Amino acid sequence: MNTKEITNQTIFTIDWTKEDRRSVKAYLAGNGDGRVLWWNINRLAHQLFLPKTSLAKIMFCFHSRHHVITLLSIKYWADVREMAEVIQSKGIVAGIRSAVSSSGENTLF
Repeated sequence: MNTKEITNQTIFTIDWTKEDRRSVKAYLAGNGDGRVLWWNINRLAHQLFLPKTSLAKIMFCFHSRHHVITLLSIKYWADVREMAEVIQSKGIVAGIRSAVSSSGENTLF
């Protein structure tokens, strides 16, 4: 945005959606971030397996899947970061021991 200063006036008078990669306007302008494609793929896959499902149910399932994938990704990268810190501070053998000892956890979080 070319605004020099953000004020109440600019917040309510400037069309910020032109710059927001998540917006439909950005998608239509070719500047989107792939959210529409991600939704379309999920919707089509859901309809392929459960063709009589309502759009509301598909949207609920989409958001549920998306949140699970996001949380699993966050957990995975936190584990990788922790493992890297153990390896850097104590060595590769300690890193392997740490990985083996933490792999017995059955909790999602």
